[in-house]
Amino acid sequence: MRKTILSAVALFMSMAATAQITETPEGEMLTNMEWQSKGFKPDYSTGQTSTFTETGAIAHVVKNGNDFYIQDPISQYKKGVWIKGTLSEDGTQVVFNTPQMFTTENGYTFYYYRMVQSGTKLAIGESTDLVFSYDGEKLVQTDGGYLAVATLQGQIAGYVDYNITIQPIGEECATPPTDSEMLTYKMTYEGQGAEQSKTVNVAFSGTDVYIANPTGVEGSWIKGTLDGDKIVCPNSQFLGADESFGHYVYFKAAKGTIEMVEIPGYGTFPVNNISLTNDESVTFTYNADDRSFSTEQLFLVNDAKDKLGNNYLDYAKATYTTFAEVAATPANPSMTSFHDIIDGYGFGMFLIDMPNQDVDGNYINQDNMYYNLYIDDKQIALPNGETNIPYAYVDGDFFMQVSGTAHTFKYYDPVNEKVGFQTFYKVGDEVNQSELVWYYIKNESDAIASVDGNKQVVSTEYFDLTGKRLAAPATKGLFIQKTTYSDGTQRTVKTAK
Repeated sequence: MRKTILSAVALFMSMAATAQITETPEGEMLTNMEWQSKGFKPDYSTGQTSTFTETGAIAHVVKNGNDFYIQDPISQYKKGVWIKGTLSEDGTQVVFNTPQMFTTENGYTFYYYRMVQSGTKLAIGESTDLVFSYDGEKLVQTDGGYLAVATLQGQIAGYVDYNITIQPIGEECATPPTDSEMLTYKMTYEGQGAEQSKTVNVAFSGTDVYIANPTGVEGSWIKGTLDGDKIVCPNSQFLGADESFGHYVYFKAAKGTIEMVEIPGYGTFPVNNISLTNDESVTFTYNADDRSFSTEQLFLVNDAKDKLGNNYLDYAKATYTTFAEVAATPANPSMTSFHDIIDGYGFGMFLIDMPNQDVDGNYINQDNMYYNLYIDDKQIALPNGETNIPYAYVDGDFFMQVSGTAHTFKYYDPVNEKVGFQTFYKVGDEVNQSELVWYYIKNESDAIASVDGNKQVVSTEYFDLTGKRLAAPATKGLFIQKTTYSDGTQRTVKTAK
């Protein structure tokens, strides 16, 4: 009898549940909205529960008349799915009827479902409405329930959020005046355990200096004051929304390092020893003759204002020098690691080093670089059909990731013979390209990447399994040895010590 009743409830709910909303709804996108909530993930098989507090997350809210839409209302799931609610007649509440469709995976459909506490578990309550108070700016959950990902029958299938508040962030980014002197700089720094370079803009307006956020977020600036031979940048500056982090980010003074540590039997991996400091500012030494500046202080772009965030990028020993871009031929990319499809995971991966240097070893602007990628005889295209892949392109499914010059790719179908890659550098209307380098898949000890020519050893380089360059071969564990010959051919071997 109970099973029959539950089946009837599920049938009724399935008829009432709304269709999945993945397209951004029409209406006004409320800007600079922050998400705050508490949450947990129950594991009824073990009785353990992991908890979290979410602050500073980017909230995407659209208002269209009396209709409200919230994207990704479970804070730990970022799938671009919206739920729809309705503003009350008196304009003081927004009500989201649940269940509303979340996703379908492995033949099962899951929903956003407002639930209540029932003993030690969550269950479907008499009301399934998710209710927020609304004062014209701020949304505060008032129904006392929990928003969960669940089946129609109420079986929890993941994370749960509650005590949800969505409100304006209340901070603004520094912005250089339109009449500022804008210059292009090369920024060199140590980050994520390796030396890296990139191109950034710097604006000068009187004694005010604006340094573009090195993560590349458009319209995000670190503001400093030029005082003699110093540029002083106050700590904890608001840098706006970083969609790649899913959070608002801040300029933070820090200390410590990310060190590459050998783990016997496995290789070399980064270990984080970074913490925030109470320094009032980060100070750069400024050279008026060539307009370069640098600092010995470590700073971060951090996804939290008052603590070390879950996501941040570190910049140590940062040096800025003016940069004049000229046409050049990019150096050849190279395969630094190739791994077959892993049993139980269903994918393999390979790492390609794409130098942001020309054939003479000079820095080139990776913002104007792109690449072509081939697996066997098929050229790889982005979802929009584009085959010229931007140098810094990453995707939300982590099929393509970038760390410095190291590009990581996952693949799901077997590579039968070879992988090909070629980089391009465009300055104005002029495009120059590297050689098209082919990496032939034979076996790990006899895999050769080649272009035409004669062979003599020119250089030998070493990398860990993540593609980070090593100063010398690891004394223990696994590492990659790459030998380059005078004709451009390269031999890549995985070595264990």
